[in-house]
Amino acid sequence: MLGELNSKMLAFIVAMLTLIAIATRLPFFIVLDAIMAVLLVLMVKSERGGLNFSFGKGKKQVGHVIVKDGIYKIDKSIKGVLVVDDIPFDYRDLSDEKLRASIVSFHKVLDAMGEVQIVFVKKAIDTTEFLNKLFQRAQNLRVYLETDPSNERAKTELQMVEEMINKIKGGEAPFRYAVYFIVNAGTEKEALSSIKMLKKGLESVGIKARIATKNDIYDLLQDRIKFHKKVAFPTTVPYLTVFSLPKTPRFELLEDGVYIGREIGTNRVVFWNFKKMINQHVLLVGPTGAGKTETLISLAYKVNMFANIPVVFFDTKSDIRLRLKKYGIKIKVLNPLIYNLGLLDPGNQNLDSYITQLESIITNSYQLDKYTAAVLYKALKNAFISYEEYKKKNPIGEKYKDYLPTWDDVLRQIESLEDLQTQVRFYLNRIITQIKNYDRDTSNSIIDKINSPDIYVIDLSLLKSEEIKRLIMLTVLTKIYHKYHIADDKLKIALVVDEAWTILKDVDEYSIIVDIIKRGRGYGIMLLMATQNIEDLGQHSDIYLENIGLIAFMNNGDKKFWQEVLRFVNINDDEIKNQLMFLGRGEALMRFITDPRPVVVRLDTLANSSN
Repeated sequence: MLGELNSKMLAFIVAMLTLIAIATRLPFFIVLDAIMAVLLVLMVKSERGGLNFSFGKGKKQVGHVIVKDGIYKIDKSIKGVLVVDDIPFDYRDLSDEKLRASIVSFHKVLDAMGEVQIVFVKKAIDTTEFLNKLFQRAQNLRVYLETDPSNERAKTELQMVEEMINKIKGGEAPFRYAVYFIVNAGTEKEALSSIKMLKKGLESVGIKARIATKNDIYDLLQDRIKFHKKVAFPTTVPYLTVFSLPKTPRFELLEDGVYIGREIGTNRVVFWNFKKMINQHVLLVGPTGAGKTETLISLAYKVNMFANIPVVFFDTKSDIRLRLKKYGIKIKVLNPLIYNLGLLDPGNQNLDSYITQLESIITNSYQLDKYTAAVLYKALKNAFISYEEYKKKNPIGEKYKDYLPTWDDVLRQIESLEDLQTQVRFYLNRIITQIKNYDRDTSNSIIDKINSPDIYVIDLSLLKSEEIKRLIMLTVLTKIYHKYHIADDKLKIALVVDEAWTILKDVDEYSIIVDIIKRGRGYGIMLLMATQNIEDLGQHSDIYLENIGLIAFMNNGDKKFWQEVLRFVNINDDEIKNQLMFLGRGEALMRFITDPRPVVVRLDTLANSSN
């Protein structure tokens, strides 16, 4: 350990450099280099007899070592070990006041633990092995481009890989950093208890750490013996701000998959690695003219090409169909004036559950009150009595459709209900008659036509009734949800809903969208949506924003909007005022699920490629 005087001197120097960083907003690596230079000077002077400076036991062999998860023992000394996994911000993300508060909180956490060592280790990566992987990846990309020369994602990735190869060949060595917290203790139980307490304390100031594994500790001990590869700081080092990672999402989330665009400022390519996401859904939030529709079309098209699955668009204004044709993309148009919905066919589903869902689809489409919805449920239930009796006696077979009710049966049940208000009876008759015009029988349904990995467009542009549009969208979503209701975690279909507020905003208790958002990953269903404001998501907005894998916020020039966004991403007021309020068309702040660090991207769309 450092002598008392030298510890104070080093702490003073580090503190001064940190304050300079705060005042000048220098990049963290410049400050880090300065600190390392100071340490090297001190080490050189120590070896020349100028200062009393040493680490651990010098070059002596360590004693008998026992290693377990979270702890290690050398002779009679017992130590608990934490490994830092992530620090999701750096000092530039905090105001001066918040930074000072964070430094104080960090000191309090460490002071409560007694003696704590912080070990900062630069880890080398095997250059040959890393180069071999890069060469192999480059070769695979070249082969891929020979078969598909127009693939922009592959071209961009190949360019990036070749740049990395050239840098390493030019002498740059790949490396990574590891940070450890080491706590002294009297017993193993005390050591484990201390590091668990320290872990919680570090989490309170935003530092994500975990209990070290045996392999982590073996690596740590090896580096502690090789003193020239590590630096141990006293606990008076001001916070960890100068050693924090720059604010950017985890690399594995944007290193592969679908090409999104380029980061504004660094021009770094950004991918959407949906295969590694715990949730694969997408939500775009922004005003008219921000580029939501173009981005939806681009992402959905790339998913279709990348994953070879069906992609289904709901086209309410005919603009999606026209744009896809403009870009030369082959599509299959499904017209609800030609194909049926199959609403009265429950298939293999539980009948009681399906009747409830059928009532909810109609209720949410027409915004029925609870009394009218209850009457509708009773009429539907009575209409299915013959089918229910048949199903009790027979398994599902070819003849089951002969026993299904028709919409005329439902109308007769409404007429037969006694003590029903005339106004309610008339209103339900009008609704069922309207539905009947778009759902004539159980054959030739839209869902049956979605059976290959193509791009489908359900054309709703000719429909004048917003209620019917909602009915068709909710019906198709529900039917697809049950068609692919197999929990195998394999991506099977993508659904694209532009102007999603039409089916989200006024949804009451039941929402098929909520079910898909929460359970869709397990059934292989991806949902891509766009809407204008967070408020459009209705009462379930938190469920959507907390569970959707990729969210893009586009500028609407409203400070209140960005204050709402603050709840879900790690941005500060300066970024809002100086950058986000000035985002242009086709630019967005993007957040990947489980990672609050966003990235500002200039989006790649088919419109850009066709220019």
